[in-house]
Amino acid sequence: MATAERNQYDGFATEYASYGDVPDMKLEIDLVQTALGDCTGLTVLDLGGGSGLHARSAAGAGAARVDVVDISAEMLRVGQELEETLGRNDRVRYLQADAARPLAEQINKTEEDFKRQQQYDIVMANWLLDHATSEEDLRGMWANVAAALKPGGKFIGVRVRCIRAPYLQYGKYGVIFSEYEEIPGPGWKYKVSFKLNNTPVSFEATSMESTLNLDHSIPQGLGMGDFSVLPHEESKVVKEDLEYWADHLKNPSFVVVVGTKK
Repeated sequence: MATAERNQYDGFATEYASYGDVPDMKLEIDLVQTALGDCTGLTVLDLGGGSGLHARSAAGAGAARVDVVDISAEMLRVGQELEETLGRNDRVRYLQADAARPLAEQINKTEEDFKRQQQYDIVMANWLLDHATSEEDLRGMWANVAAALKPGGKFIGVRVRCIRAPYLQYGKYGVIFSEYEEIPGPGWKYKVSFKLNNTPVSFEATSMESTLNLDHSIPQGLGMGDFSVLPHEESKVVKEDLEYWADHLKNPSFVVVVGTKK
């Protein structure tokens, strides 16, 4: 991954504490927590987990250990500081690596026990697949997911589903997509913008056509299956105001996909 992409989150890492204030993100958090369910005694790997937003949900749901892997050193630093204030350093750790490349080759340099780590009960890859800039990157990400999951283990992934939903042009749910550019793959590059703690932030994302279409041929070839999309209609956030969420329900910009390792 290019240096610019590696560092694009560093400037607003500290603002991520207000992530749940954005309507779209509030729905995302609710759906991921539903997908996680009761994590008592489980081990969780959060690929592309940033400062640990969803990792903290897993720890709060009783996970015995959560490993967060991200490419941004600043995101990891902020997450580690948050864990220190929560007193959970023994259960949540932060590891720097590019999730599109084999993890053990990178992490084992600083975490000797990572290679010996048992496979995880749950592997999360939230928004990760929408940062693959090529099919090669996409295959590398799925390979890490499949390798880390125990047989019968659960995959959870937040995925972009539609990059041109009309409400994304004016930010009805707090997020705006703009500056679309088609790239080889085929895929699309675009700018994602929103506000965190009243601070405007933006970053560049990419989505391969296969991810937008929920094509799971790559992970199926790696021994994964039983993929399904969590129904947004069942979210308590949506149920609180069905009329407000009507546009999203009609044409969701993102979905939460769950699956298993055979």
